Amino acid sequence: MNDKSYIELLNQAKSGDLRAWTILQNRFSNFATNFASKILKDEDLSQDVVQESFWDLYRNLEKITTPAAFPSLLKRALIKHVDRILRKKENQNLVFVDPMQMDQNSVELHSSYLEKECYETIFKNVQKLDPDDQKIIELHYYQNYSLVEISKSEGKTLSFIKKRHIYLKRILRTGIGETFRPEANAANLMVA
Repeated sequence: MNDKSYIELLNQAKSGDLRAWTILQNRFSNFATNFASKILKDEDLSQDVVQESFWDLYRNLEKITTPAAFPSLLKRALIKHVDRILRKKENQNLVFVDPMQMDQNSVELHSSYLEKECYETIFKNVQKLDPDDQKIIELHYYQNYSLVEISKSEGKTLSFIKKRHIYLKRILRTGIGETFRPEANAANLMVA
């Protein structure tokens, strides 16, 4: 690939030539797909990441002041979107399991006694909250909604939801902490 050719294509795309952008995108798409696939190990997600990355670059064409930096900018955009996907996958691994079902599915889950006790403690402490507060916890931690999305869906201000979330975390930390957080036990020892 000749450096001058992609620079020329980028300059043409910046001046509004959609055909030049399409050629540029096709020229770099194999690299982008391979790069994303190596990290995500999922072809479909990689395609999504590539499309989002090219879309970001296209929307910000006028901000690209150094056309020779296009490959680096593409790689940065890919990394940004891959990271977002990986963080979302990480959060999806945090699945709420009803302790009553754990007995039935213990062979499948290979759960230890400590895990079961932890789930039961969390479940009991969440059940002690008001139904509205339970909904905030469920939406944020178990369904991976952001606080902004929760505020919109509940019709409350973001400030209120953030303060309520901090308050609820404090309540749950207190109820769960004595059993499962070593620093909570250390704090209790210092007081005594």
